[in-house]
Amino acid sequence: MAQEITKLDDPIDVMYLMHAAFEALSERVERLAAEGQDGGDLGEFRESFDFWVKQLLYHATTEDTYMTAPLVNCQPARESEAEHAELAEQGTELIAYLDKGDEAGISDSIRTAVLALEEAEHKELAGRLEEVEELLKKEIGRDKVLARTRRHLYQRVMALRVLEFDHFENEEAFVLSLVRERIAEEQQLGMVRHLLIDDEAENPRWIIDWVAEELAPAQRNLLASLESRFSEVPIASG
Repeated sequence: MAQEITKLDDPIDVMYLMHAAFEALSERVERLAAEGQDGGDLGEFRESFDFWVKQLLYHATTEDTYMTAPLVNCQPARESEAEHAELAEQGTELIAYLDKGDEAGISDSIRTAVLALEEAEHKELAGRLEEVEELLKKEIGRDKVLARTRRHLYQRVMALRVLEFDHFENEEAFVLSLVRERIAEEQQLGMVRHLLIDDEAENPRWIIDWVAEELAPAQRNLLASLESRFSEVPIASG
């Protein structure tokens, strides 16, 4: 954890700080999702969730390109990339679920209702989801459906956070040591720069500034010192 880090022996050790920042963000998102189960506006949750997924997708893509790709003939690196793909899939699926709004739970329940209708040979209703939706609302009540949606949302957020934590643990246990052993310091500095600075963004510092905000002052100083080091390294493409 970040509070246990007093120095960065290798540039890639900044990953511990980044993981701590991700953990703080994802725990905050999960808390907002838990609070949303009681109803109310999900605006703050949605804003935090979208930012979390945006950070996760950039982080995973950049790691695959600049950190694990150079580790050839390396099973832990390939497993890390597979975990990134799973994180991305779950994150984007959650976005699609959120985009349905509070009707998402209704949509999930409709599929079950349609199957039951088909089994009962009610073919004319099976192809008319709007009628099934109205039937479902009348059957169990709209409030119960919306409450179910919020519960499912919380459960999905919690599952994504657990997947994220597990990935970070695996990465710290198996991948970072290989980077230290196989990748020279200057190349590590280049990797770290790509992870923290997005040259293609309107605000290239959107990652590093966020990480700094999540850290305690001592770790923030470590990050600033590392930035001064990688800023002197020529930018390399992937």
